[in-house]
Amino acid sequence: MLRPVIDWQKCQVCSPCQASSVCRVRAVVQIDVDEPPYIELGRCNGCAACVLACCCQAIVMKNGKSGQQIYEK
Repeated sequence: MLRPVIDWQKCQVCSPCQASSVCRVRAVVQIDVDEPPYIELGRCNGCAACVLACCCQAIVMKNGKSGQQIYEK
């Protein structure tokens, strides 16, 4: 199963977080504007909208078991 993963070294903690804004199931959560977002995998449906929306290219889709990177913007 593919899942989005945030690379916190690439994340610029944008305000507002574009990935969070486009997520229809609200799986990309940014609690504090000064902190990077995280992904609630229980809510995520794997649509990859967050990957395309992230202007910093900090989110990639990875294989859930192997961690192999599958898709990035």
